[in-house]
Amino acid sequence: THMLSDAGPIAKALGDSYEARPEQQRMASAVAEAMQSKAHLLVEAGTGVGKSFAYLVPAALRSLEHGERVVIATNTISLQEQLLEKDIPLLEQTLGPDRGAGGDAAGDEAAREAGVAMPRLKPVLVKGRGNYVSLRRLQLASKRQETLLPDAAGRRSLHLIEDWAYETEDGSLSTLPALERPGVWDKVQSDSANCMGRKCPTYQQCFYQNARREMEDANLLICNHALFFSDLALRARGVGFLPAYDHVVLDEAHAVEDVAAEHF
Repeated sequence: THMLSDAGPIAKALGDSYEARPEQQRMASAVAEAMQSKAHLLVEAGTGVGKSFAYLVPAALRSLEHGERVVIATNTISLQEQLLEKDIPLLEQTLGPDRGAGGDAAGDEAAREAGVAMPRLKPVLVKGRGNYVSLRRLQLASKRQETLLPDAAGRRSLHLIEDWAYETEDGSLSTLPALERPGVWDKVQSDSANCMGRKCPTYQQCFYQNARREMEDANLLICNHALFFSDLALRARGVGFLPAYDHVVLDEAHAVEDVAAEHF
């Protein structure tokens, strides 16, 4: 609870705009205790309590101090963006190598002088495979475009994807401009049925495989409910795609029942 107190590092980072909330501290303590004992916890808290930090702080500490991986599943893209663009970067400042997980700057300095690598938060947004373009499938579609896409609008959409694929850094739908024929994406997206794995000539450049490597190296995985329960259903058959994790936080849990039912 020190992290979330009036005198804690988050308060110092935010300045006068920060206000400690007893409800938030109670929730954070309950989350930390549940993670410590590997118990289940159900929390209901009203607007303004600060639920995100109440679970992010103990989740980050488990990752940094115990080397554990935490999955945080949300129902909306807006909350994922808030976590990745605002909340987690603030935590990285207050829990980073300059402060250490326990805020012991002297201990951190001694560790650095001894050549010991300081633990860091490694957050990653996990997206489903269909969000990524397959460079091999894109090349094949380009060679066969006359027969594969008989209409001009479809070919224009393919050319737009080709232009974008040379410039994009992540190769995912989130940065792809709107297509005149959205269905063209189905012919170039990454999917398990068409994947050649390490035998693929574009394996080293593959956006999906690069995303998987980042995911394997991360200790804080952010995803949506659908992806989490899709993985859980596959995991029951021994073919899940998320790496092994130690804890799960289901935020916006009022939507969980419907999503889980769709996958089970």
